[in-house]
Amino acid sequence: MSIIYSTGPVENAAANASVSTWIKVLNNHPTQQVQVEITLYSLNGAKTPLADTSFTVSPLSSEYDVLDITDILQYEVEIRLDHNEAVLVSVWGKDANANLVAAHRFTNTELHSFTTATNVSSPTRRASSNKFRKRRRT
Repeated sequence: MSIIYSTGPVENAAANASVSTWIKVLNNHPTQQVQVEITLYSLNGAKTPLADTSFTVSPLSSEYDVLDITDILQYEVEIRLDHNEAVLVSVWGKDANANLVAAHRFTNTELHSFTTATNVSSPTRRASSNKFRKRRRT
């Protein structure tokens, strides 16, 4: 069974728009790693996937990835974990000057969550390198 966390719909058309979103995963489990899959969606009209990434977080450690959201006026980030026992997730937006955008901050308790019966992976997933991800052009 997997769990999906979602930011829900995020408005990014304000004067302090974010140009990147940072997804941080902390695995506090002492022995079990966690597999993380992230999908960024544009909500400018139809919900459209823009970028996918995945990575593994070792026990008692953390990892993050950064996605480019330049010029995305409305978006959603979904984070799929293969388990959530002792795992915490947060999402932060950063502006063009690399300042945190508090309006685009989502702590673990603020993220919407739901479970799925199967762990479905997209064939377009790619390994993380902790560098900015460019969105797919549609």
